[in-house]
Amino acid sequence: MSTKHRLKSHFDRAAGYTRDSSNPLFALVRPPWLFMAPIVALLLFMFVGPMLAIVVFSLQSGNTIDPNPLHWTLAHYAEIVTGMATGTGVYGQVLGNTALVSAATVLATLVVSYPAAYALARKIKRYKVVFLLLLIIPLFTSVNVRVFGWALFLVENGVLHSIFNLVGIGQYPSLLYNRYTVLFGTTYVYLPFMLFPIYLSLLTIDDVTFEAARDLGAGPLTIFRKIVFPLSMPGVVIGSLFVFVLSLGADVEAQILGGGSVFTMASNINYSFGYSQNWPLGSAQAVGLLLITIVAGVVILRSLDLREIASRGESR
Repeated sequence: MSTKHRLKSHFDRAAGYTRDSSNPLFALVRPPWLFMAPIVALLLFMFVGPMLAIVVFSLQSGNTIDPNPLHWTLAHYAEIVTGMATGTGVYGQVLGNTALVSAATVLATLVVSYPAAYALARKIKRYKVVFLLLLIIPLFTSVNVRVFGWALFLVENGVLHSIFNLVGIGQYPSLLYNRYTVLFGTTYVYLPFMLFPIYLSLLTIDDVTFEAARDLGAGPLTIFRKIVFPLSMPGVVIGSLFVFVLSLGADVEAQILGGGSVFTMASNINYSFGYSQNWPLGSAQAVGLLLITIVAGVVILRSLDLREIASRGESR
C-alpha cells in the first residue's frame, strides 16, 4: 500500500471515529461546541477569573491576599449587610438610592421607548433608517463624553443659562447635583437598551395577526391590549433587564450629574477602591452588587418563555 493510500485510510478511520455519537469526548470538539469554545474561553479568562479574584479579595483583612483561609474574614460582608438590613448609615442610604435610581430609570425608559418603538416598527415607513441611525449613533460615543456634555449644558453659566437669559429668565433653581438630574442622565444613557429590544419584539408580530383581529371587529385599543402588548412583552422584559442591570452600575452619572449628592453602590465601590484604598471592602461591595444583579436577572428571565421567543425567530 502506498503512502498516499495509507494516510487516506488513517484519515477515514479517524473521521468515522469522530462521527461516533456514542463517544462524549469527540462530541465536545464538534460543532456547535467547537464554535462556542472561543467565547467560553474568553468569558472564563475575562469574567470568571476576575470575579474569583474579587471574591477572594473580599475575604481579606488587608490589601494583600493571604493564601491561608484561616485568616480570612467575613467582617466586610457583615458591615455591609447590617447597614443595608437596618437601612441606616451609608450602606442603607446607598441601597435606597441605587434601588430608586434603577427602578425609576426602568420606568422612565419604558414610558419613553415604547411609543417610539411602536412607531418605528408599525407606523413609520419613510426615513426609518434615519431615525434608527440617530438612535444608534450616540452608542458610538463614550458615556463619559455624553454625560460631560450634559453637565456643561446644565451647569451654571452654561448653555442652558444662556438660553434662559435670551428669553428673560434670569433666576432658576440649579439643575445639577440632585437626584432628578441623575435620573435624567441614566434615562438618556440607557434609553437605547430599552428601545431596541421592544422594537425587535414588535417586528416579530405578523401583519396577518392585525388583519385577522380587524376582521373579527377588534378596535385599536383592543388590538393593543390583547395582541400588541402581550406579544411585545419579551422585548419589554429583556429591555427592563438591560436597563436595570446597567443602571445598577451607574457611576459616571452619579458623580458628574449628581456631584456626590447621590451615592449609589457603584460610586461607593469606586470610592472604596480609589480614595479610601480599602480593596477588601470594595470587593465585598462588588460581590454584593453582582449577587443583586444575578438575582434580578434570574427573576426577570423566569417570566420569559425563551423557547417560544426562539421559535418566533425560526418561523420568520
